[in-house]
Amino acid sequence: MQQVRKQFIRECALYVRGDVSQLRLAGDSAAVKLFATALSESRKFYVALQEGDFKDAIAALKRKRAASSALREQTGYIWPL
Repeated sequence: MQQVRKQFIRECALYVRGDVSQLRLAGDSAAVKLFATALSESRKFYVALQEGDFKDAIAALKRKRAASSALREQTGYIWPL
């Protein structure tokens, strides 16, 4: 199980960095939506940092934190990215 978790986090990190263009998630539709939102907001934050637009990065960080909090509250999963 630990190996599956590591692989999942690795794939998520590749998506956030833009190394892969899509990621398939399966499971409960509400949980998948929460994970997808956390992934999307993490990617937007990463892009804002890479572009050097710190005003947008601050806003993106707030949205990423909100998505991470919602994921944790609903599923108990602590978003590592």
